[in-house]
Amino acid sequence: MNKPNIWIFALEPLDSRYTMQWHQNIPQVLAQAAGDKFTVIQLDGVQRTTQVTAGAFLNFSDTNFWKSTQLCNFITQLDAGNVTTNDKILFTDAWNPCITQIAYMRDLMGQDWELHAIWHAGAYDPTDILGYKMQKPWPWQAESSWFHSCKYNYFATDFHKDMFLRNLKIDIGEQYRAVRSGQPHGMIVDAMAQYGHVQKDPDNLVMWPHRYNADKQPEIAEDLAQVFDLCQVSQMVITQKLNLSKDEYYQMLSRSKIIFSCALHENLGISIMEGVLAGVIPVLPDRCSYAEMYLPEFKYPSAWTESVAAYEHHRADVVEFISERIHNREKYLHALDKQRKILIEQYLHAGVMINNIVKE
Repeated sequence: MNKPNIWIFALEPLDSRYTMQWHQNIPQVLAQAAGDKFTVIQLDGVQRTTQVTAGAFLNFSDTNFWKSTQLCNFITQLDAGNVTTNDKILFTDAWNPCITQIAYMRDLMGQDWELHAIWHAGAYDPTDILGYKMQKPWPWQAESSWFHSCKYNYFATDFHKDMFLRNLKIDIGEQYRAVRSGQPHGMIVDAMAQYGHVQKDPDNLVMWPHRYNADKQPEIAEDLAQVFDLCQVSQMVITQKLNLSKDEYYQMLSRSKIIFSCALHENLGISIMEGVLAGVIPVLPDRCSYAEMYLPEFKYPSAWTESVAAYEHHRADVVEFISERIHNREKYLHALDKQRKILIEQYLHAGVMINNIVKE
């Protein structure tokens, strides 16, 4: 009897995202955990470009080409007799129409493939680009279908999981399929280890690390940059304007004193976690996943930046909150160390997911 496989439908690797790290790391982590019980095989698609759609984190056209060619690769393996009836399949992005086609073949061909999927965002989240651009209700129905096609669906935070179940009105009897498991970011933890003790820049760098998109409220960052420039408190860095390589980004991040967010949409927040690992003090609104993940020392009232108008009313409060942490950095180092441990132990590893996938 052939040893069963774990097939990974990988996200397209982009150096600007963690997906390049995932492309290398997830097969390694699963292979190590699986031992001799499974053969781990990563399925790639055809990637025609690494240029992302403006304001997004992937290319809206090319991601579908990638996923479609992944499916073709899987079917080629199936036709060659390389897929066993007890195989497991991990979709590293659950927003993937291939789940429908895999479930179609599984059910009609009498296979027992076990599907697992990682959710990042979707139309079920009104603050996500899919949530406010897609015409409803078809994407909600698709998302619900993919959820039910999988044995387990993984969410990095309880905030994200609870929002998904609530907004898609998932029946209580099916909610066992939703699992809070963090995400497998061991490579980020390892990569950031060298940056944790870099000397901070005397210009008191404040970094705004997000996509230049409406859900991140770049207008607030632009205004803060002007305010800080006028009062000479610090230098505000809007990274999307600098076209930095990953290493250049990490170098600048590690020299920063503050990493600031005013995001309206955040189900996890990789860039903020990278900042904490680099010894940078986070300044975050008390909302979204931030409310769950971060200590009180690092959160300002959500109302201060719930809109650009609200920020304009609370501009002085925001500036004072950031400035106090710039000038009293030592006061927050103990909390920063505690925060780093929380992120590593609860959100930057995915032990529950890995164990579920390799379980016989």
